[in-house]
Amino acid sequence: MYKTILFSLVLFLTIVHTNSNPPATDVFEALRYVCKGKFQGGLCPYAIAYDIATQLAGNWHDRDGATGLWSDGGPAICWPSGVGLWAFAEFFNTMGGRATDKLYLATRWAAIETAKKQNNYVHTKFTDDQAWWANGALRLEQYIRSIGDATQELINAAQAVINDNVAHETEECGGGLYWYYGKSPPSTTDKTTISNVLTIYTMATMYSFTHDPTLLQGGAHGGAIDIYNWLVSTDLLNNQTGYQRDTLDTANGQCQLRGGSLTYEYGVLVQALIALTDATGNQQYMTHAMTYIRNAINQFTRNNIIFEGCDDTNTCTGDQIAFRGIFYLGLARLYERTHDDAIAQVIEASYLAMLSRKVGNRYPLSLINNNNNFTGKDLIVVTIGDLNLASAMMKVYKYKYAPPVVPNIDAAVNGLLPFDITHQGLTGCVCDDVGCPTGHYMQCFNDSGHKDSTGSHHWNEKVSAILIGPSHQMMLFKPKGAGHSDWLKNSQWYVGDDWNDKVDSINIDY
Repeated sequence: MYKTILFSLVLFLTIVHTNSNPPATDVFEALRYVCKGKFQGGLCPYAIAYDIATQLAGNWHDRDGATGLWSDGGPAICWPSGVGLWAFAEFFNTMGGRATDKLYLATRWAAIETAKKQNNYVHTKFTDDQAWWANGALRLEQYIRSIGDATQELINAAQAVINDNVAHETEECGGGLYWYYGKSPPSTTDKTTISNVLTIYTMATMYSFTHDPTLLQGGAHGGAIDIYNWLVSTDLLNNQTGYQRDTLDTANGQCQLRGGSLTYEYGVLVQALIALTDATGNQQYMTHAMTYIRNAINQFTRNNIIFEGCDDTNTCTGDQIAFRGIFYLGLARLYERTHDDAIAQVIEASYLAMLSRKVGNRYPLSLINNNNNFTGKDLIVVTIGDLNLASAMMKVYKYKYAPPVVPNIDAAVNGLLPFDITHQGLTGCVCDDVGCPTGHYMQCFNDSGHKDSTGSHHWNEKVSAILIGPSHQMMLFKPKGAGHSDWLKNSQWYVGDDWNDKVDSINIDY
């Protein structure tokens, strides 16, 4: 009996040792093992998405994104800033764990700083560019509220975009928004599907925050429902066949349709219809969304892998490949709602194709050929699309492969301060600007105890935000015994007016 028990114990310990993973030294390594089965290790979408997100964060303009993520710092941000903000917001909503803490704080800070500079994102004279940014801001606000917080700056910014866009909705050809309202060129007579579906999505999402009925219907220029009905009436959208066209040219009152279907238009359209479903309770919009997505899958997949026509000749530009990144976003949101297996198969096949063509640590690849010659802005916009694909695969893993045990991200990164490999294993940081944006942390620590501003680190009475590593806590002290905070267990985007620029020293853990 004793030998039997001893043998069983040895066998049990052998199995445990064989199947357990060594302690992770960084977040990427830890996340590789939150997935099970065939996705464990290098295929785990949680790890891949995190890796892509941290790569993208290293390319923010001036390293902090305060004038729009991935912008050139000019007077008007271009569309990658909004698309990138949207991608990060979706990543946060999907990840659902502390692996995003520092990246979230920095992104939130950058978004709010951009929101304060209205002329950077409104009055670009392209109604689609500014709507990209507004939708990114609203998706981020949805995440912020899901964790028990709220901002007004992002709501105000999105409303400013709505106001400007609907001001350029006219009765030429029955309604709809113009794509561009500056001086020629480009065309000032085009009413494009993308500008209109982006605006529908912005208005329908804003309704979830304000419940203003004019956002949906009526109002001075018409609401989201009115714009959608106009798109259908012009045959820019066909909700029976799922086909869509790109442009209605209003020149000379001819109202001519031009251009065929584009992946990014479908990606935004289905999200807009989900938002309309939520706003109105009318499930017909979801029926339309499924009709459109089935048509898009038929047009833009080969062996379930998403492609653009330029892939066949290996001539895709960064923008063209970036279009499919928006399509991934729409697929993911629709799959999250429907758990439709045909959508899951497209996401999974495309995700695995992306990983199979990875070169070194770079993901921005065409999915059906070896087009990897991207630099500068092209490299960034394609990588934004790859983040969307990895986030989409997280949803598929969560609902198709993981239930009922969803990966515990917080447990996986326990003891690891996320976001940058140079910050792993730290107990906490003090920062001189709200949100701890990249490059604005004053000093970080890898142990516990009382900490004063010493040596080259002069942060006393300069601290605006703090980072606290998982399983650690921090107490703030004012100068000359003027008071101390309670023990704080979570990172603070802003320490509050009572503590801003008033922290003299800190305690970590004791």
